[in-house]
Amino acid sequence: MSAKILAIDPGFDRLGMAVLGSEKDKATLLFSDCIVTKKGDVHSERLLAIGSRVREIIEEWKPVSLAIETLFFNQNTTSALAVAEARGVVLYEASRAGLSVYEYSPQAIKIAVTGYGKADKLQVENMVRKLIKIPIQKTKMLDDELDAIAVGITYLATQMGI
Repeated sequence: MSAKILAIDPGFDRLGMAVLGSEKDKATLLFSDCIVTKKGDVHSERLLAIGSRVREIIEEWKPVSLAIETLFFNQNTTSALAVAEARGVVLYEASRAGLSVYEYSPQAIKIAVTGYGKADKLQVENMVRKLIKIPIQKTKMLDDELDAIAVGITYLATQMGI
């Protein structure tokens, strides 16, 4: 495996993560999961849970880079701030581990995965499933996890030409 990357779809309630590898111009999904924080927990404990899990994944898989989606602000400023804080925790853990960081807008991810910057969630999900083999036991995935895989595919397409 020539390169491993950690891809993150940032969130506070749910944070999608995937580890992708590349070998001989082929992308491989090595790991994916969704960090789900407990709504009843204190805010700072939820951030700690995110950071701790990201640190574990970095230590286990030893990626060289982090690919992460930039924030998209909609009407809910409160949730956007929580997502920004979670994103900050991820960036901190990546920097602490010496990972190179690459950030992609939602539109750039849609273009890389589908070829169309205004693709909807279903179009992105369908293309992700066509572009990378997802293990049979992972057929039921939260959209945040699939979005993280899309971020990883974007990195591989833009940085490695895969």
